[in-house]
Amino acid sequence: MTVMDIARESVVSLPTTTSVSDVARTMQDQSVTTVIIVEEDKPIGIVSDRDLAFIMLSGEVDPETTTVEEAVDLNGGLVTMPSDAGIYDLVERMSETGTRRVPITEDGDLVGIVSLSDVIVLLGMELQHVANTLRTVAPAYEKPATELYDH
Repeated sequence: MTVMDIARESVVSLPTTTSVSDVARTMQDQSVTTVIIVEEDKPIGIVSDRDLAFIMLSGEVDPETTTVEEAVDLNGGLVTMPSDAGIYDLVERMSETGTRRVPITEDGDLVGIVSLSDVIVLLGMELQHVANTLRTVAPAYEKPATELYDH
């Protein structure tokens, strides 16, 4: 299974020249918590709602006139994965770097994004599949989980 099997292909991205306020408005309009900053379709940075909160609270910038490039360190640190990378490689990379969201690239261009939530949903589906298999081969597990954990 590759990262593109679980990646979201509709990624909100903006150029480095976008104002901090416009980044925030885009997040609100698109109902997202992360925007990928790009130069010529190549991801060079990531801005989260948390990043915006810290920028706004710092009081050091005018969000209407300050570009995201001026407000956020876009030099290095962005973790990306190629579209043909495996899920396990992605999880290992996320674990090593403490990254919660990873842009997915193809020939350097942005083609998707995977979040830690996407990985957890996949893991939950895999566990459900294992549980269903166990129920078919082990009669002791015939009770629904709701009965086992109902207090």
